[in-house]
Amino acid sequence: MPIHNSRISKRVKRKHQKTIRNVIKGLSRQVEVQKQPKKYECPNCYYDKFTDNSTGKCKWTAYEAIQKQGEYESNGGTGLRYKYFKYGRCPVCRGQGYLTSVRKQWVDCLVTWDPGARGSRNSITYTPAGTEGSTIVQLKTDPDYYNLFKNSDKIYVDGVECKISKPPIMRGLGTQAVLIITAFTTEKPSLDSGEIIKDYV
Repeated sequence: MPIHNSRISKRVKRKHQKTIRNVIKGLSRQVEVQKQPKKYECPNCYYDKFTDNSTGKCKWTAYEAIQKQGEYESNGGTGLRYKYFKYGRCPVCRGQGYLTSVRKQWVDCLVTWDPGARGSRNSITYTPAGTEGSTIVQLKTDPDYYNLFKNSDKIYVDGVECKISKPPIMRGLGTQAVLIITAFTTEKPSLDSGEIIKDYV
């Protein structure tokens, strides 16, 4: 007979949550989560909202561009932000009309590669034609990171680039106790990973 949430006291729920989180903290590894890139208009050229592109027209004269770039660098800025061009493709945004900045955050997670997989199940196979399967990784972490993972662009687990395959889910006793994320990668596995690489003569 199923146990209803009303029969479990708040104290027991809190104790269970604390235990789960302590386990995660003690055994976890850091995972890099890349958020959706931040997009902002190019400081060097005019942006056309209708075409979502650069108009191909510089905002500055040659002198103004040099002055602006000098001010930017003197304030600790790095990279090219101001450069005069007569017409055509902007050298700063390369004709896009906007720049993007990568936003990332490090999160402690329990990492399980190929969860529940034994033998050939959930393995990755490489052939001359390409990838036939994908390697799955399961992460467990604090529920507070739900929105971070849900809106992430990609994640790096043990230095391997991965994509989230389905929305994160909550699991645990009573209220939210642990967040489970399932992701996959198509990067080539290491030789001692137990994954299958086909040999062709």
